[in-house]
Amino acid sequence: MNLKINPILKKNQIKPIMKRDTMVEDKLVDRLEQKRDKQRIKKKRKKEERMATGGVFDKYTTENINKLRVKGIIKEFVGIISAGKEANVYFAIGEEDKPLAVKIYKIDPQNTKWMKNYIIGDPRFKKIGNSTHKIIYTWSKKEFKNLKQLHRHNIPVPEPIFCVNNIVLMEYIGEKNGSPAPRLKDVNPLPEPVKIFLKVIQYIEDMYLIANLVHGDLSEYNILYWNDEPIIIDVSQAVSTYHVNAPVFLKRDLINVFNFFGDYLNEKTIGTVDTLYSKIMKAYHNK
Repeated sequence: MNLKINPILKKNQIKPIMKRDTMVEDKLVDRLEQKRDKQRIKKKRKKEERMATGGVFDKYTTENINKLRVKGIIKEFVGIISAGKEANVYFAIGEEDKPLAVKIYKIDPQNTKWMKNYIIGDPRFKKIGNSTHKIIYTWSKKEFKNLKQLHRHNIPVPEPIFCVNNIVLMEYIGEKNGSPAPRLKDVNPLPEPVKIFLKVIQYIEDMYLIANLVHGDLSEYNILYWNDEPIIIDVSQAVSTYHVNAPVFLKRDLINVFNFFGDYLNEKTIGTVDTLYSKIMKAYHNK
């Protein structure tokens, strides 16, 4: 049997093959580096965009704002009123040149951890999902529902107008030029503080006994003062009175309000946190 043996290649015959392989490898490395550079640039741009817009205007939010413009619900998006950890509020012009407050919640997983405490246990929201988007969307829907429920029972809150995903549109409280109504904490001097206090206490009572809601975070920071009237805002965390922690939240609201107005109050005529809390809870159980 004859075996065919390949002749041994000389060095000058090997070099061209090695060069070709090296060139191919170099090109692959270059392409990979270019791809990584593009990804780094893209990531950097996205980060800069998030920083520039306060972490609010992602792709889906921008699309929804544009849809609201096309429908004529928003005619003009003017500018920011306030920026917070959970949401930013913007001033806009709506149909018939009506001033609007546009509240946009940030799609931030850090916010969903504590939000769940105010959603789970509220019988109105049974299926919320686990994704950041779903929880934030439920939170926005919750604020819109709470506003509708309170407004329906004549408790002074901004009138709700529209809600989609993480965007809540509501009545703007303030000057037509965009200057917002001051928070209670910023009103100095406070005119007729006892009168305002009694109104706020009445709102807390009506919320619990008539609207079947408790704010859960009421304080001088989320009560506006406009046209000589206190107006309650930031009701996203408000829960049904059927929530297991509703009585705890009620007492916390009363404590916060008493602490703010404390210097103006006479315990003998006004009562205490405990007496008012007991009065509301007794009325609730006797309904």
